[in-house]
Amino acid sequence: MNRQYFGDTRDLFKFDLVRHIMKSLPELSGFTYVPMLTETGGKGGQKRGKKKDLGRALASGKAGTQNRDLSALMEQLQEIESTLEYVSGISSYFESEQITTDIFHKIRFTHETRDHYFQKVVENSRARSLVFLDPDTGLEENIPDEKHLLFSELKAIHDKMDAGSILMIYQHFPRVKREGYIRNRCSKLATLTGCSPVAITDNEIVFFLIAKNPKLKERMKNCIGSYADSYPDLNSFSCA
Repeated sequence: MNRQYFGDTRDLFKFDLVRHIMKSLPELSGFTYVPMLTETGGKGGQKRGKKKDLGRALASGKAGTQNRDLSALMEQLQEIESTLEYVSGISSYFESEQITTDIFHKIRFTHETRDHYFQKVVENSRARSLVFLDPDTGLEENIPDEKHLLFSELKAIHDKMDAGSILMIYQHFPRVKREGYIRNRCSKLATLTGCSPVAITDNEIVFFLIAKNPKLKERMKNCIGSYADSYPDLNSFSCA
């Protein structure tokens, strides 16, 4: 993710979805957050996420806005610059929800050091965890940079993940037809991992979720479906 967008509506969606999953699936022991942090970009003066205004999101009922405590936290996070303050805010929120949380932020992520970074992720992920990979843009295989997660990196983490864990991946939509893109990406992920993903989208971003255990996947699918039903802009897909 990009530091420029701390606390925007996408953060609200992603962390409320994480909370919903953790509360719905008590067999998960914790939440492992892997923010692939990149530096701010864009032309001067355009503050983080102002185009993703929380006030308008609350008025329109976008994903996560039913969670008033988290919405209030996102407003606070929009005003901070420090990664440590951001991590502290997210950690404190999940602690208040009694969700054990590991945030992988002490090793800096760069394109040049990504092999070392993901090796440490593999070594330090706990069992029975929701492991959330949060790149700035999403998955890429052609011309990747620090904004992208590689398919090979996803596979390495998936292969080491225990059967009681869930892998969650953030993805921006490219300029293509939404549903066709989701189906094609699900097919590729299924071929790569041997597991058919579940996806949820607000037509701006999409999350792919993968579970090795068929029973856990079924419970995850129902969990994602119930969350999608609670917001009019959301759709979920089971890529069986």
